[in-house]
Amino acid sequence: MRYIDLDLNLIKVFLTVYECKSILRASQKLFVSQPAITKSIKRLEQFLGGKLFIRTPKGVIPTTEGEQFNSACFNSMKILENGINKFSDLANLESGTLNIGSSSTIIRKILMVFINEYSQKFPKIKITVTDANSEKLLKYLKNGAIDLAILNMPIPNDENFVVTPLIQTHDCFISSTKYKKQYLTIQQLQKEKLILQKRPSSNRDYFEKMREYNNINLTPSYEIGSFGLITDFVSQNMGIAYTIKEFVQTEIDQGKIKILDTNFVSLPRDISIITLKTSTNSFACNKFIDLLKKYKTTSKN
Repeated sequence: MRYIDLDLNLIKVFLTVYECKSILRASQKLFVSQPAITKSIKRLEQFLGGKLFIRTPKGVIPTTEGEQFNSACFNSMKILENGINKFSDLANLESGTLNIGSSSTIIRKILMVFINEYSQKFPKIKITVTDANSEKLLKYLKNGAIDLAILNMPIPNDENFVVTPLIQTHDCFISSTKYKKQYLTIQQLQKEKLILQKRPSSNRDYFEKMREYNNINLTPSYEIGSFGLITDFVSQNMGIAYTIKEFVQTEIDQGKIKILDTNFVSLPRDISIITLKTSTNSFACNKFIDLLKKYKTTSKN
């Protein structure tokens, strides 16, 4: 005997009759006729192979087996109700988790404001932020350790992911404001002390790609692990650096560094929202993506 062979509406009728101790009151509560209630109880008894209720002048009373069946059904319905309520809480963002992965630079320069806004709107969602390079974050995404990643493009094997462009960025060379030159040719770049982010780094990978695109050999004098430290080195006039314009705008506005003009061609690239194509996003994850998409729409306008 399997529950799949049973019309679960019969359980609802049974529990209502048990609660009301009356076919009449059960029919009124369920808005169905008394004969329909009686028929449902008989069908359930036939399925189970025994009596559930005994009729009396004052209504119905459960049999011993009916009492035990009620206890089992009531507990099962409570578990089901808890499951429904939990799902509802998740859907309404009254509970749940959100696991975000990105680089420390993107977190600081872009995501921080959205994480703050999201936590203000949905304070019951537990948020975890993982800071790592693109290679590690894509592995975390595949094994379910994070729900989404926000990364510089391109990424390897992007056919395995849902890629949603967020903002376009532009790479450039920067120097200290004390640096006297404003324009450098590609040939002149070869003679300068160059500051680059060390590998593994999507920014360094993209620089090497652009270096090949420009058909030039550029060797760094300094390789820095932290993206943020690059501007510190530059502001001390220790060399020129290849970086992302949008991420150093504050330092430019403060007069600590400046953008150098050059004939080195750097193609624009995207920072994108990355999710796994083979999995379904949680309610919490989708809501955060919606928040980021609003920023994308606003920034275009």
